[in-house]
Order: sequence, then C-alpha cells, then structure tokens
Amino acid sequence: MKQTASSGLRYTEAVSALEKMIESGTFPYGERLPNEKWLCEKLCVSRPTLRKAVDEIIAAGLAERRPNRGVYVTHSKFGGNFDRPYSVYQELLRAGIHPSSKILSFSRTEADSALSEVMRCPVGEPLLEFFRVRYADGRPFNINHIRLIERFFPQFNPWLLTERSLHEIMKTDYKLDIAQSVQYVSAALATKEQAKHLEIPIRTPLLTTSSIVTAEDGCVISHQFSWINTNVVPYSYKCVWR
Repeated sequence: MKQTASSGLRYTEAVSALEKMIESGTFPYGERLPNEKWLCEKLCVSRPTLRKAVDEIIAAGLAERRPNRGVYVTHSKFGGNFDRPYSVYQELLRAGIHPSSKILSFSRTEADSALSEVMRCPVGEPLLEFFRVRYADGRPFNINHIRLIERFFPQFNPWLLTERSLHEIMKTDYKLDIAQSVQYVSAALATKEQAKHLEIPIRTPLLTTSSIVTAEDGCVISHQFSWINTNVVPYSYKCVWR
C-alpha cells in the first residue's frame, strides 16, 4: 500500500510539474518537450510514471503527440489563439509576457501616389518610416514596418518604442484616440533577412498583415506591415462575412 501511495504521489507531482513548466513558458508554445531521459532525471520519476504524466497533459490539451517527431507544447500563455487587438503590447502584458522592441531603421520620407491613396493624404505628405523587431519574453516574433503621418506626430522619438506601446504613445503623448484598425491578412515565407532577425530557418511560414489605423475624426494616422512568427505568439483572425 505504501509503495502504491508513494507511486501515485510521484505521478501527480510529475503532472503538476509538467503543467507548471508549460504554463510558465519553460517549455514554450510550439516547441518539442525534452527527451524522456532528461525529463525523468529532472522530475525524479521512472519512465512509466513519466509517460503516464505526459499522457495526462496531452489529454488536458497542453501538448500533443506527433508521430515520429515527439511531444509538442500546444498551450500558450494566451490560453488560446491571439485575436489581434489594437495594442499587441497590452495583450502581451495581460498574458504575463514581457514585450520589447529593437529599432532597425528610422527615416523621414514623403507619400508617393500609392501611399497617398492608401493613407488618404496628399502626394508629398511628410511621413515617418521605421522598421523594428518585436520580442515576447526576449524571443523575436514580429518584424514591423510602420509609416506615420508626421504632422500628427511632431518630434516623434521612435526609440520610445523599445519599451512602450505605439498606441499608448498615440493616446497619451499625442492625444490621438484610435477609432478603427483595419487588418488585411495573408501568408508568406521568411526571406533570408527576415529569418536572420526572427532567428528562424529561411522559408519558415509567416503570417503577414497590413493595417490602416484611423483616428476618431476619420483621418488615417498610420499604415503598418507585419511579418509574424506564430510559433512564438499564436495569432488568429476572425473573418466576418457581410
């Protein structure tokens, strides 16, 4: 009886430990669990006990077994797929994830005829343009190309975005209330340059988005492109048919 009780206790503790490591991000979303030998030593359990615990977390929807490949984490800190809000930054914070950014380039330019139509501004309108890489808990997940209409953002400092949300800056620093963010979604394969910044293999599938953000008065204030590695941040979009 004592041996059975002790064995049962080790099993429940193994399940609890695996759950905590997945939910804390020790074993990240979309990645393979370590091999059985490592896990047995880490959890101080036998292989039969470990396998039973792994079956339990699979049944709970925290992981999945892929034939000939191993067991992969299917749980994220979001508790489900990430429906794109106005502020990715705030959504990451709510999920207990630390967001940050690295500015790759910043320049001043002017709207050509194509951008003039998209951003509903005159040809030659001064724009601010920059590229950045966004991180979730230090892992790169998003390359972001942003254009802002400069007259709405005098003396804009893009390096504030390394630790702040663009939408927060719009609202608090420039008193711009966002009325709408229209998203256009497609897919692409990572180029050599994108793969380098996102630390992934070339031709990894990426979610791509183009968005137009408008203020309360209907003026377009920003136009953005994003290339997103959904293995780090599991985005999803809902289609509404009208």
